[in-house]
Amino acid sequence: MSIFTEISKNIINLPRYTKRLIAILIDIGLCIFCTWFAFFLRLEEFVNINDVTTLAVEISILFAIPIFWVLGLYKTIFRFQGSSIIFTVFVATFTYALLYFAVISIYGIQGIPRSIGIIQPILLFLAISATRISIKFLFLSNFKKSKKKTNVLIYGAGSAGRQLLTSLESNLEMKVVGFLDDDPQFHRQKILGQTVYDPLNIKKLIHKKSIDLVLL
Repeated sequence: MSIFTEISKNIINLPRYTKRLIAILIDIGLCIFCTWFAFFLRLEEFVNINDVTTLAVEISILFAIPIFWVLGLYKTIFRFQGSSIIFTVFVATFTYALLYFAVISIYGIQGIPRSIGIIQPILLFLAISATRISIKFLFLSNFKKSKKKTNVLIYGAGSAGRQLLTSLESNLEMKVVGFLDDDPQFHRQKILGQTVYDPLNIKKLIHKKSIDLVLL
């Protein structure tokens, strides 16, 4: 087992509030970096930390963390989320962007370029999305390597079966290896990347694909 896999397991096993604290600290760091980088993009030069940049950072953190908390960004278990990760982050950062834009760009603060109110929220959205997606795939990829999954077949290739397959995409314990369906027109066809098999061949499939479970 690699060192990173061991670290990943230790992080996952941390108390829930400890993991939330880590996520908050990461987001505070992203607020600082994105504000500084926004100044760099706007002024086209590296800026020193001064009263103006510090104020812009403080406003960012003051708005971001409470908004992200209220909108549930720190309650989401990202390693079990699919494409909804981006939507969750978008809703939280969009709400933040409205307030940050209102203060920096509309109200205006002396010394802070008004365009920072647009640039910084965009950078923050991209940064938070990247970190959440990275966390999801890094943890999942390591656990896929370190843990043997239970091979399962789904009985029924209809809408219910397809929904079940979708719900199991991020499951750390089960791996769907195909469908079973009584309808001959589905046999040997692929649905959502999985082959549909004839239930009469289930004995061969059990041995060939090391099937552990059949889910209805």
